[in-house]
Amino acid sequence: MIITRSTTVKEILAARPDAIEIFLQHGVDVPLECDESIHECELELCDSMCHIDDIDGLIRDLQKFFDTGSAVGAS
Repeated sequence: MIITRSTTVKEILAARPDAIEIFLQHGVDVPLECDESIHECELELCDSMCHIDDIDGLIRDLQKFFDTGSAVGAS
């Protein structure tokens, strides 16, 4: 999967439910902070709704997660 600014949270979590770990590393607790309507939003729209400080960093880390199968910094 290629992660872009137009990828939705729902698409990410449908493909890899464990990607929640990456959102947490970026200060976003998806289950706690994001209702279902936000899951339908593109990442660039979630930027302001979910207080994502570094959208490019989140996208980069999500892409690494999808490419390698493990969280950034995980052993």
